[in-house]
Amino acid sequence: MDISFVDVGKRPMAPAELRRFSQRLGAETLLDTRSKAYVKAGMGYLRMGDEEIVERLLADPGLLRLPLVRRGGDVTVGVDEEAWRAWHQQS
Repeated sequence: MDISFVDVGKRPMAPAELRRFSQRLGAETLLDTRSKAYVKAGMGYLRMGDEEIVERLLADPGLLRLPLVRRGGDVTVGVDEEAWRAWHQQS
């Protein structure tokens, strides 16, 4: 299984890739509600639709809950060791 690493602090995530994660997991799932960027932006008080969340994530990668992991058509967000083990066993 090939693994790619992209540092979103140095190279922004492609909009189509972020939207792929959003469509599969929901945009709110991608938000790191514990990040400094989230707190600083006062986002806990905002009600936003998926597209607005995606636009904010594209503008500020500090809002992303990491890691974002893709294996073929499967995706995970955050540390999801159970899913990663299952993927590894399928290889």
